[in-house]
Amino acid sequence: MADLYLVRHGQTELNVQNILQGWQDSPLTERGREQALATRAAFEARGISFDHAYTSPLGRARHTAELIVGENLPIEPVDDLREWRLGTLEGTSNRDMPPQPWGDYPVAFGGESEGDLRARMVAALSRIMARPQHDRVLAVSHGSACQEFLRCVTGGGEQPDNGAVLHFGYCDGAFSLLDW
Repeated sequence: MADLYLVRHGQTELNVQNILQGWQDSPLTERGREQALATRAAFEARGISFDHAYTSPLGRARHTAELIVGENLPIEPVDDLREWRLGTLEGTSNRDMPPQPWGDYPVAFGGESEGDLRARMVAALSRIMARPQHDRVLAVSHGSACQEFLRCVTGGGEQPDNGAVLHFGYCDGAFSLLDW
């Protein structure tokens, strides 16, 4: 069985302001950088090292990945690990959104459906884990993207906090949640 460690990026300035980010970007806060470094320290304390590292190309995820792996490993950006594309809702207040699940709500604003996000994440992580010699993989993504992948694997689950680590097993094309 191979191991996938799916990490949500550290806290950003827009997270603090309660603003929807989607495909927009926002820098990590000091707390966000500390979360990434704490994740790195936790992996090191457990003797966990990675043979491959992937990230959403958005700066907040890329910076989190860089802080976790340092100079030890190249990091490959993967477009399909991006956050939920929310169209013109991006940059608006979370307080203005209806309660989740949002389903197809963002589609009317030029965004993608929840199902499209879930399918994109599952396909991307399946392609990554099916590659040869991918025994212990780090992937850094986003809150809603991680949540939709978790929902696909377990049938439920809340959005992980900034800096959260979800540990999945991968065997014969199937994922299982091992730890959160």
